[in-house]
Amino acid sequence: MTFENNFTIPEIHSFEQIVAKAETIVNASGKPKTALVVPTGLDALKAFAMAMDKNIIEPYLIGDEVYVRAKAEQNEINLEKAKFINIIEPDSAVLTASKMAIEGELDLIVKGHIPTVPFLKTLFREKDFFNKKDNFVSHVAVIKPKLYQKLLLLTDAAINIAPDLKGKLSLINNAVKVAKVVGIGMPRVALLAAVEVVYPQMPVTMDAAIISKMAERRQIKDAYVDGPLSFDVAVDMIAAHSKGIKNSPVAGQADILIAPNLETANGVYKAMTLFGKVQIGGIVYGGKVPIVLSSRSDSMENQFYAIVLGVLVACSR
Repeated sequence: MTFENNFTIPEIHSFEQIVAKAETIVNASGKPKTALVVPTGLDALKAFAMAMDKNIIEPYLIGDEVYVRAKAEQNEINLEKAKFINIIEPDSAVLTASKMAIEGELDLIVKGHIPTVPFLKTLFREKDFFNKKDNFVSHVAVIKPKLYQKLLLLTDAAINIAPDLKGKLSLINNAVKVAKVVGIGMPRVALLAAVEVVYPQMPVTMDAAIISKMAERRQIKDAYVDGPLSFDVAVDMIAAHSKGIKNSPVAGQADILIAPNLETANGVYKAMTLFGKVQIGGIVYGGKVPIVLSSRSDSMENQFYAIVLGVLVACSR
């Protein structure tokens, strides 16, 4: 099958459009009940307050009320609209958020100033039934690079360490669902590797080839899929053509990057954040409710974009 290599830009291709879409959906369907858990980080608190000012969330703060109110006052952050649940111990705050989500009292959880690993371990304790056993949970980041004409989704930078072939299929499924919520109707999925050819001694390339053939046989719905593709070939048409890849529906214009492991995805995420001057927001998809999972090194603006992404996903459930 031959594909035209014209660069295709979806209707939604910026975070400004994502914010506008979230405002429209919230006006139509109501504000999601959203909790910032352990709200002691200044940038996270400012991002949450920005979401309150945009009137796109029904806000809850789960943490040390006295400390947070004092910090907000010192930094002129208005928390009048927020409902406080005063819990000083971080682990207990996370468990409270989990139980509230299970009981339908929350639609969206935002990670505050707490390390990711203990936060997720506490949130996903099996006894709390935050995640159903048949659900696949993954982290999906939405990125707007300065030099790319559209949004770029990346998975999985936080949850799945070394997904097998079945896991990669689930990563694709979750990322495609998030892409559709954002407004990318038929996303182009690139399976990342170091090379664009299949080497038996490189298992990542074997997985990518199998998944690409599955997509060709229509076993993967609602997306174009191709791989293995190196990063440059996935997002740069000139690089793709220079390496002889001219008939791919994905090469040079990927909407979604599926990394072979967490180290690769996390490295791409952090490199883009620190050196790429990107707008970025990430969520955990597949649990009882979506989870906004920003890095503590993310800027206030990017933490706000992550909340907006979470609002879109919460309202689409």
